[in-house]
Amino acid sequence: MVDVVAAAKRPAKKPVVAAKEPAAPTLSAGRIVEAALVQIGERGLERFSLRDVARALGVYPTAVYWYFRSRNELLAAVCAHAQRDIVPPPRQGDWQAWLRELFRRYRQAMRRQPHLAQLVGAQMLSNASLDLTLVDSILHMLQQAGCPEEHIVDLYNAVVAALCGFATLELAPLPAEDPEGWAADLQQRVRQIPAIEHPVLARHLARMADRSFILRWTPGQQRPLDSGFDAYVEVFVAGLAARITAARAA
Repeated sequence: MVDVVAAAKRPAKKPVVAAKEPAAPTLSAGRIVEAALVQIGERGLERFSLRDVARALGVYPTAVYWYFRSRNELLAAVCAHAQRDIVPPPRQGDWQAWLRELFRRYRQAMRRQPHLAQLVGAQMLSNASLDLTLVDSILHMLQQAGCPEEHIVDLYNAVVAALCGFATLELAPLPAEDPEGWAADLQQRVRQIPAIEHPVLARHLARMADRSFILRWTPGQQRPLDSGFDAYVEVFVAGLAARITAARAA
């Protein structure tokens, strides 16, 4: 016979509740940009598409188009995200140090996303990203440097072009088709440069091979051109200072 009293004293079994699966993160412009960065890093710019981004996020393409109307609009947002921290805080009375810091931050940002270096330069120079904080900060720096107003547009353009230039060249991608074969062929061609036809180049070739623009086959993210970048920044800053001084004296 069942012990009714003992059975009554046993604690009732708690109902088994199925564990809930974590809810999927809400789609947002920020999540789309982050997914786009991953896709660009894995597939490259040429093969990048909004459909791939949507697939990676587990949504229909129309959901992505709700936030970004086109591939170009998404790429502009990606570029803006990559540049979000490049503008240094103001440095009263030391515009040259501020400009050096701007160049350094931009290069660091591009090195974090080397696939974007070519795109960011093009987007910036074609106004697609429209970073107004960057524009205003460069103009403020030129004013601090004493640039006459009639020269400010030309020197602003020079700063923006110089800002993009080094990193765009340094992080230029290898050819997509047979990059190993291309690198081997270039090495052979560089090492066979005839000294009788190019004597000055031949004299410096041992230093320049694979360490200088045009004569290199290792991409910049693997072999950064740090000393060349430092020289580039110092030459530009000194040249800008000399140009402003001459403009004020004219």
